[in-house]
Amino acid sequence: MRFFHIGISALLFSSVLLAYEDQDIDGVDDSKDLCHNTPFDIIVDERGCPYDKKFLGKITLQIGSDISFNTLSDPISNLNLFANYTYDHWNFSLSNTNYNLTNLNTTDSSENNLYLTMGYLFQKGTLNTRVSVGTKFDLTDIDTGNRDNDYYSSINFEYIINKKQNIFLYYNYTLSGDSSTVDYKNFHSSSIGSGYALNHKWYSAISYNYSTSYYPDTEAYQAISWFNSYALSKDFYVTCNYAYALDDISYEHIISFNIGVHFD
Repeated sequence: MRFFHIGISALLFSSVLLAYEDQDIDGVDDSKDLCHNTPFDIIVDERGCPYDKKFLGKITLQIGSDISFNTLSDPISNLNLFANYTYDHWNFSLSNTNYNLTNLNTTDSSENNLYLTMGYLFQKGTLNTRVSVGTKFDLTDIDTGNRDNDYYSSINFEYIINKKQNIFLYYNYTLSGDSSTVDYKNFHSSSIGSGYALNHKWYSAISYNYSTSYYPDTEAYQAISWFNSYALSKDFYVTCNYAYALDDISYEHIISFNIGVHFD
């Protein structure tokens, strides 16, 4: 079975979709609150920040790993690093995916990609729309110049049904750069699903994911995913995702785990 890894930087994130929450009880939804942990007796503006405080932005750092496996092939593991800066409705993210393939019959192979993404969040009532653009730098063969840098754009819709539940739709289109050895195809990815806040710390979501391949004449990737995010404290959080592939060429199981921290 063949497996292709598609990096979509926008948790790629670039943010975790959450239903309505207001942990500091200032009357501003956490998804719109730029100043978390404001004392409840302080009057805040529409951003959730005290009127006498200048908001300098929020930084999110995340590290994690995922592993793809089935009963027929050796597993693939990835080390994922992610950094995001948010100011007002703008966000800028830098992420790295380091891919390693271990095969007892051949030499080991690896891939190293760097993603740079910029996005803007439009908010109107219960509908949030994030538009992002970015580029992927292939650092695997940087010494030889054999690079296949990509350019991508994406749009993410989130509709908040009530204080606990949301539905979301994601679409990404990528212009694939060619290397000296492979003529890659442009490809697109999409995801649709719904999430539910089980309590003020735990958010869980189910989604269907679809992506065409950048390899010519290769079947599209399809999977069902179960995503969970849990707040360990006011600043630290963990996420875990399990994906079960529905196509015939991808690794059947993908499990990922990440830990992150916010700085206001």
